[in-house]
Amino acid sequence: MTLHEEKIGQVLILGLSGDIDLAGAKLFRDRVIQVLDRAEKNLLIDLAAVTYINSTGLSVLILAAKRMGTDSGRLVLAGVTESIQRVLKIAGLNTLFTTLPTRADALASLGQ
Repeated sequence: MTLHEEKIGQVLILGLSGDIDLAGAKLFRDRVIQVLDRAEKNLLIDLAAVTYINSTGLSVLILAAKRMGTDSGRLVLAGVTESIQRVLKIAGLNTLFTTLPTRADALASLGQ
């Protein structure tokens, strides 16, 4: 898994690609915790290039959603593929996240 970070206006974008497996989830979790500790208010996680996510990766998304909600922040997932959407639905997490088809749609929903 690779992770790319970018800031557009007031939105921090974490772009992920590849498989979010055990090793990838650790890198993802470490980065998300750093972002959350900085108290970012608008976080966009772009999953368009993610081919696989395991339960450890899902737990990172849950952590981000809960912390952003507690800190009055907003989290949006962009580019969620059909296979990742299916995993979210099977895990009962599809209603926990705001998911939008593209990065541009997600940015617009966050006021950028």
